[in-house]
Amino acid sequence: MRFENHAHSMFSNFRLLDSINKPQDLIDKAIEFGMAGIALTDHETIAGIPEFFEYAESIRKDHPNFKVAAGNEIYLTGSRESNQRYYHFILIAKNRNGWEALKELSSESWMQSYYDRGMERVPTLYTELENILKKYPSSLIGTTACLAGELSTTTLELIEAERLGDTEGAATAHKHIVSFLLWCKKIFKDDFFIECAPGCSKDQIAVNQRLLSIAKAFDLKMVVGSDAHYLRPENAYAHEAYLNSKNGEREVKEFYEYAYLQTDEEIIEHLKKSNYDEAYVKRMFENSVELSNKIEIYSIWHNQTIPSVEVKDYPKIKTNLSHPHLKQMFESDDKYDRYWVNQCFEKLEEKNLNSPQYLERLEEEAETKKFVGDKLGTNLFKYPIVLQHYIDMFWELGSSIGAGRGSSCAGLNHYLLGITQLDPIKWNFPWFRYLNKERVELPSLLLILGSIKKVNCANRCRVYG
Repeated sequence: MRFENHAHSMFSNFRLLDSINKPQDLIDKAIEFGMAGIALTDHETIAGIPEFFEYAESIRKDHPNFKVAAGNEIYLTGSRESNQRYYHFILIAKNRNGWEALKELSSESWMQSYYDRGMERVPTLYTELENILKKYPSSLIGTTACLAGELSTTTLELIEAERLGDTEGAATAHKHIVSFLLWCKKIFKDDFFIECAPGCSKDQIAVNQRLLSIAKAFDLKMVVGSDAHYLRPENAYAHEAYLNSKNGEREVKEFYEYAYLQTDEEIIEHLKKSNYDEAYVKRMFENSVELSNKIEIYSIWHNQTIPSVEVKDYPKIKTNLSHPHLKQMFESDDKYDRYWVNQCFEKLEEKNLNSPQYLERLEEEAETKKFVGDKLGTNLFKYPIVLQHYIDMFWELGSSIGAGRGSSCAGLNHYLLGITQLDPIKWNFPWFRYLNKERVELPSLLLILGSIKKVNCANRCRVYG
């Protein structure tokens, strides 16, 4: 029995065509093969993890001992310069803190993305990984990944230098390996493993053979990762066709020949070509179970979260309003409730709209927001307040605001807060089109869905809807 620490799904396809696996199929096949569990390690994305975890939770009653893990195959570099190597590296979350660490690292990588050699690049820096492990200690497991990882790549350079009698090149590669592995041991401590792949290409065999002595020299445990990009050998043709479906020519047959979810027996047989005896391979399986034992079962789900912005702290006041929800908001302990209702009433007065019809409508909107917000476990009144903050900022910068979702104009509170510019009562826009008690979800408001581009050094922004 082993734990699979390296597998890809269709969510790896954001930047380039990569995998045809569905997250659910990976879990089903791993269970069929009698595995202890499996990690989803897509290429610089954790977008597949919710679907992966949701399915695992749905079958946990029938498979209580099967463990899934959130992972990410990052691109590890020292800088964000062009024309460099983007080394692969596996990160697996041990616990909820590890999940937070993965989210922060991935977000930073995408926010700092850039184009190099015709492709969007999303590297994680060594310093960023160091800092995240200081912030969330003992939260992540690291492995050296595949042939494109720093250890395997440099090991191939060492082997080639030795073959050519290039003593200087061999010394440089050796020093690189030592420096890299010492760094990994320093930041991950006992949560770092050398990974080998059960492939049979010439390069993979050469690297696998050298990894044995490297692991021994550095007293590091080894695990084996299938690096599954398709499910089984019979799916190889479909995978090849998919990777070349955009008129490209990818190194599919040789590079991905063994990149499927392998059984224990297949791994043992394939690693014989790298001179791994069966006893050692089974020891790697045991190491993988040790790796999985470090991973807690935790939930990634949480209530809807709405960002906060600084707002005027209106005092609590008692009113004679006959509208219970509006009355309660004036007296609320929550400053965002008080801000929302005070801002709306100030604008009603300013626009000469303080009439029974408008108050009834505002009461309806307050009641619906309170109901939906309570169901979601959040304060839904903060949502338009955040939008008001940013839209006001855009206007102040002299920017243009792009068109957004039409149903947002059904909100009287949006009109009063300056988010929209159409009076929904005058135009007879029904509130339920935007939000209602039957649709308990965060509303998709809308106006700032476009991208924001700095157009000059004066910090003027233009928003494209």
